[in-house]
Order: sequence, then structure tokens, then C-alpha cells
Amino acid sequence: MHADELSNELWRERGILENLLYKFTTQRLLVTNGESRWLGRCTAEIEALKNQLSTTQLTVDVLSSSLARQWGMTTEGSPTLRELVAGAPAEGPWAGILQDHHGAIVSLAEEIRTVSEENARFLKAANISLQEAGQQTGPAVTYTAAGSASPTSGAAIIDRQG
Repeated sequence: MHADELSNELWRERGILENLLYKFTTQRLLVTNGESRWLGRCTAEIEALKNQLSTTQLTVDVLSSSLARQWGMTTEGSPTLRELVAGAPAEGPWAGILQDHHGAIVSLAEEIRTVSEENARFLKAANISLQEAGQQTGPAVTYTAAGSASPTSGAAIIDRQG
């Protein structure tokens, strides 16, 4: 029973990662097309997905530990998916299923890392361009999901149109 629950939670994690990749890709498109108006919303959605991911990963850790005990594995803390694959019963499908989850999660994480690094470069370049154009006069400010201003030390795009 624990293996089913873990697999369902891993599907949920994969869905969140796919949505996160979509939002980072959307963020890149917004930045490269000069659509700074929507960056705050996109960034808030990325943060919300990161929070969902943290919660899901915590659930995966708990279920992984429980499943490892059920399978008679001795691990300290929560086992990794690789460890669960290695410890899965040979007669069932779980080694293959968990290996598939692991491969998909690693692939999505790599794509997310690549896109988010590209976004950071684009955002930094956009911030530098604004400074060079004399459009930015003070420290960069971003806005929280609640609408309050928040100074930032990282790259940001300032929307001077509204």
C-alpha cells in the first residue's frame, strides 16, 4: 500500500515540476519580449509552485521512509529513490516504476535548472540595460503577491509605464 501512495505523490511532484518548468519558460518569454508588466505575477506563481514542491517533497520523504521499513531496508533518514529502487522486491513492478519516476524527476530538474539560469542572465542583462538607459534611479524593487513593495538585491525589471 505504501508503494502506491509514494507513486501517487511522485506523480504529484512531477506535475508540479512540469508546471514550474512551464512558468520558468513563460518568465523567459516575458523577459525576452520586454513584457515586464507580467513578471511579478509570474514570479509569484513560481514561488507558489516552489512552496507546493517543498510540501510534496516532505510527503515523499515520509512515504519513502515508511516504504523502506516495509521492505526491510535499513537506511538512516529518508531513502533516496535510487535506494528504494535497489531495495524494491525483485518479484514486483516497483523497481521499474520508481526508476521511471527517478528518471523523469531528474530530467525535469535539469531542465528547470537550465531555464532558470538562462532567466537569471536575461534578468540581469535587462536590469543592466535599464541602468544604462538611465531609467533606474534607485535600488531595484519587486512586489510581493500581496502588492507591497520589497527591495531586492537581485536582478529585477522595473516597469516605468504604469
